[in-house]
Order: sequence, then C-alpha cells, then structure tokens
Amino acid sequence: MSYDTISFYPYQVQPREVDFTKRATLFSLGDSILHTAGEDADRTGFGIRNLQQRNTTWVLSRMAIEIDRYPDEYEHYEIGTWISEIGRMMTTRNFLVRDSRGNRIAAASSNWAIIDMQSRRLLDLRANISSYSEKLISECPIDAPRRIGSFTGQEVDRRRVRYSEIDFNQHTNTMKYIQWMMDTLPLSRLQESSIQRMDINFIHETRYGEDLRIFHEALLLEERFEVRRASDELSVCRASFRWKEQ
Repeated sequence: MSYDTISFYPYQVQPREVDFTKRATLFSLGDSILHTAGEDADRTGFGIRNLQQRNTTWVLSRMAIEIDRYPDEYEHYEIGTWISEIGRMMTTRNFLVRDSRGNRIAAASSNWAIIDMQSRRLLDLRANISSYSEKLISECPIDAPRRIGSFTGQEVDRRRVRYSEIDFNQHTNTMKYIQWMMDTLPLSRLQESSIQRMDINFIHETRYGEDLRIFHEALLLEERFEVRRASDELSVCRASFRWKEQ
C-alpha cells in the first residue's frame, strides 16, 4: 500500500502520557489516534463543528488497536488516517502510527456513525458525507474491530462518572473506559506484559453523575471487560485485551 495520498499528523510523547515504563500508555496513544480522526474530518469538511451546525455528530461504535511497540517519552511519531468504507449507517476509518524513521509502531481500525443530536438516532451516512466516496482507500492495516459478546464475569470496580471524565456532550470520554479497565489490573500484570491488541465496543452512552459497575473475565489468551450502568445493569461498553510478554 502506498501512503502518498494519506495525511499524516505529527505528535510527541509528553511526560503526562507515559507510565512507569517511560513509554506511552495505551489510552494516551488511543487519544492521539482519536484526535487524528477529528483533525482529518475537520480538514475534509466533515468534522464535529460542521456536523453540529446541522444538529448531528459523530459517534464511535467499535475500535481495534494493535501495538508493535509503545513509543518512548519525548519520542516523535506521526499518525496517518484514511477512510476505507462508507456504508448506509457505518463508516470505517483506519490509522497507521509510525516513528520518525517511517517504521510502523501501531495500527488501528474504527467504525463510526452519524447521529441526530436530539433523537440520538442513526442517520444515513451516504446522505451526509457522500462526496467523500471518491477518496476511499480500501486497505485496512489490521483485522476489523470485532464484536464482543456479553458475559457474566466478576465485578472488579464501581465508578461514578466525574467532571474530568466527560466530553463536550457531558458523556464519558471514550478513552476513560480503557483507563478504568486497566486501573483494575494488578500492577504486576502491567509490569510483566503489555497489551498487544485491544478491541472495544461502545454500546450506550453514559453521562455525568451516573454510577457504573465494571466486570472482568480472564480467558486463556485474553482478558475481557464489561461496563454496566448500575441503575439497570445495561451494558454500555465491552473490551478485550490480548497480551504479550515484556
């Protein structure tokens, strides 16, 4: 695949984005990936600000990230992004993360929808971003984000959505779910292993002040998490982590 037609956006790993390994965390890298999606959408005329003028907005449905290595503190890297598919209700946006030498360090794929901000109903994408279809690049750098089914699991934490965890819609910030899940893991697990692939499904929105319960299930090759709303046990988010030894 040629990357000549793909827009790349520069980043540098800041001290606030690293952990005890002095490398970027999964959720800080995920933040940069989502920021790239927003920047590129703005650049092509389909950003949040443009959509909000029509009382619509983007929502993230599924995402997968594969990490070859986590960039070091102060390391420069860049993220390229492109859209590979536009369906009636969902579009696929992909990402390539590479270091200053052009070597891949991570890749991601994500599924997005446009909703009406009042009714929260999905809208026909082809009626909203049809002019983008000429710029589609069919290649996807990793396997598509997978659906994660419900499971019983064991409750490992309870959270209340706080001010520092919400976005402009007063909904929980996307990467906060990953941070909450990782916070439940023993430090020894994070010292011995790192996450090689993460799949995450966003099922329902959660808002400021809502109480949430986090459930966990350990399998042979992966760990799964589910966040449920405490008031009615509604599943709002599920994720799967696959590990590699440090």
